[in-house]
Amino acid sequence: MAESTDVKVREVSPGFHLIHLPLPMKPTIVNVYLIDGGSEWALIDTGMSTPESRAAFRAALDQAGCRPEQIRKIICTHHHPDHFGTSRPYRELCRAEVFLHPLEQERVANYLPHPRSEETIRFFERNGVPIESFANVPSLGEFWKDTYAPAEPDHDLADRDRIPVGERAIEVVWTPGHAPGHCVLYFRREKVMVVGDHLLPKITPHVGIFSDQAGDPLGDFLASLRKVEALDVETVLPAHGAVYHDHRKRVTQLLEFHEYRMQAMLDLARGRPRTAYDLALEAFDLAPQSPYQQQFPATFETLAHFEHMRRDGRAEKVETNGRIVWRATPAR
Repeated sequence: MAESTDVKVREVSPGFHLIHLPLPMKPTIVNVYLIDGGSEWALIDTGMSTPESRAAFRAALDQAGCRPEQIRKIICTHHHPDHFGTSRPYRELCRAEVFLHPLEQERVANYLPHPRSEETIRFFERNGVPIESFANVPSLGEFWKDTYAPAEPDHDLADRDRIPVGERAIEVVWTPGHAPGHCVLYFRREKVMVVGDHLLPKITPHVGIFSDQAGDPLGDFLASLRKVEALDVETVLPAHGAVYHDHRKRVTQLLEFHEYRMQAMLDLARGRPRTAYDLALEAFDLAPQSPYQQQFPATFETLAHFEHMRRDGRAEKVETNGRIVWRATPAR
């Protein structure tokens, strides 16, 4: 029997129950959503696989009046541990089917225990990260090994899919950027949108380039913002922060923020070429002694911004002496 825990469950729209689950780091809470479809229920995102989170979830089901076996579908916006981390235990508990985009399924292994690859080491070195900054840092898999229990998905999510949940229907909206296979779940009739990490009310989601990720994730993210901007939405259900209502205003804010950040980063790259690590320390006001939990995401985000600017002609990428450096494109 789960220990008693202080759980917050709130019906934020008829049949849509918001559950706060604890996280062992910042942000300290993830919002997951329990959807009452009448003849069946669905769970959107799962939280991390910690004893505290699992106990809170069981208590939340009691508060919401939902038995585990009534949950027939577990639909996850993306593969990160706070969204997909308890998918295996909850599938076993509920005997539910699990849904995840295939691009996310490819990345689940990154969060399972494995030694750091030579490719990852080269990625850090080429982008200017000092070896002492990552030599003793645990790999993603080691860091998350006690909090990530992913299921093998039963179904792929795909853009424009329609998934019935009893009397309701979910439309899948593929929104790459924060993660390559991130999906927003849109309830057209109810004008409700469950946005995962794509459209948070107060913070910007991390959009970065990692050693296993090519392409233009920031460009994907900006295009995904414009994609959801067109939807008719009255209630936005985010994974972190409060429920809100004006999604178009938030889209505009995020588009403006990233344009401002690109211009600020570009100003730092005028003159001598610099590595993404050097640029990140200055752009995010970090010191070489700052924790790796700050340095690494800042470097990944800096790479994403400069790769996007390289593609639109504002920045240039040069490889010299085994390192990648960036500079603003000279004015013509």
